[in-house]
Amino acid sequence: MSQQTVKYERSFAGSVGAGVKSVFAGKGRRYYELVHKTRSKYHQEGAVQKIIIDSVELGRDPKCQVRFDESFTTVSRRHAAIVKEGNGWKLIQLSKTNSTYLNGNKVETSWYLQNGDEIQLSTNGPKLGFVAPEGNEGLVKSIGLTNRLSLFRKQALRPYKTALCCLLALLVAACAVGGWLLHQSNSKLIDANQAIEQLTQQQEEEKAKNEEVVAELKKKNQAISSQLSSTTRKVAELQKAGKTEYTPGPAPDMSGNKTLNEAIDALVPGIYFIYTEGFDITTPDGKSAYLKCGEPGVPGWTGTGFLLSDGRFVTARHVIEGWSYWMAGGEIDKELYELNLLVNNGGKVVAHFLGATSTGDNVRFTSDQMIMNRSHDLHDTDDEGYKVSLADYSLQHLDYAYMIFGKSGPIVPDAKLSCNLERMTELTVLGFPLGLGASSRGISPVYGNATVAVNGLQNGGIVTTNTNYESGNSGGPVLARDSSGNLVAVGIVSMSAGRNIGIIVPIAAIY
Repeated sequence: MSQQTVKYERSFAGSVGAGVKSVFAGKGRRYYELVHKTRSKYHQEGAVQKIIIDSVELGRDPKCQVRFDESFTTVSRRHAAIVKEGNGWKLIQLSKTNSTYLNGNKVETSWYLQNGDEIQLSTNGPKLGFVAPEGNEGLVKSIGLTNRLSLFRKQALRPYKTALCCLLALLVAACAVGGWLLHQSNSKLIDANQAIEQLTQQQEEEKAKNEEVVAELKKKNQAISSQLSSTTRKVAELQKAGKTEYTPGPAPDMSGNKTLNEAIDALVPGIYFIYTEGFDITTPDGKSAYLKCGEPGVPGWTGTGFLLSDGRFVTARHVIEGWSYWMAGGEIDKELYELNLLVNNGGKVVAHFLGATSTGDNVRFTSDQMIMNRSHDLHDTDDEGYKVSLADYSLQHLDYAYMIFGKSGPIVPDAKLSCNLERMTELTVLGFPLGLGASSRGISPVYGNATVAVNGLQNGGIVTTNTNYESGNSGGPVLARDSSGNLVAVGIVSMSAGRNIGIIVPIAAIY
């Protein structure tokens, strides 16, 4: 029993991407059931698994969504897969050592599944019944939202559990998606007013110190000039005497790190530490209130923003609208979910932020001042009939937010380069990971880096490896060298997935 098919590969889109669409009951999306006919450690005989994603794997590997224990010695770690194709599903043989049977017939490569089919892994292995409910009962929307979320966590996230557990934000899936949440405990947030007052005081003290340093440097410069004159005279005397034994001292270190540091220093004044101060809340019946971050039950988070040379103040959307990213790793952030319900059921939420730089250029702004793309958000109703939405983190280029400032910044964007980065290109990332670099003692962005993993864009985003940035970097600038060697902005930090992989929004997304 054989049929030609596309070579199977484990797919983030087929797992997490499809899972998100099923959670929000995408139009016409269907599910199927696997009935376990053999008792195992993980499944009782007769147990039924509802499958809501586009691809699942069967085997003994912990990442398999349909898992069998080690007592099934003839079941391979990745034995077979079931994938969606068109309006139906296919059974695909993965194991190179153990066979798969469909209705008693050996599957050489793949075969279409029909309602009532029986799958068996190896000659004497476990058996599964394939059931595809008909009509409206077979639609994903017939399963309650709570159950869909549970199935999403068990199925879509399982192959990516290690990576996704490391995400700070939802992302996209975090986030899956990245991502993409920056939600942190309220106890760790800095009191905005106190921080700014202390920053201002420190900046005045540093200004005085700088004046002292400048005076000291002038003295040293005079000494160096005097020494240089003396050296010049010595060289002239040696040349006049016909001697060449004089050798100048070693040249100063002008290595790449020093050059990069100088380039970064020039951009630092345009990098902002962002944190929430509170929320203006309007209920569906018109009542309003202001909730201050730090109060019980009030969420709060931090992030990074930057000012471009054309006057655009840029960050990530999930830094501005945390309530649109209320699901992280398949779990619901209750506080953000409640804000999401309010926004989608006749109420309104406006977040207040403060941005601060190392130079004391502080600015207050609100979420409704920012330009964002919500056109692809996923919408559904919960089990109680309330509307709810979620940013589609599979659209990696939409995690941005910006507004027009009344002045220009030091960071120059390169939209063309951002879409055409080559694999192995080294990137510089600046921001405030885990809140580091921002305290009452001062503001100073923390350096991070990453390496481009794929030529050009993938799913609209820049994929990186050797990713060295954390929660709090979100919304910060990603920099690369242009053809002239200048440090330019090519992206916006969106999410990290595990210890190595990152997703960056190309700066071209805002143009």
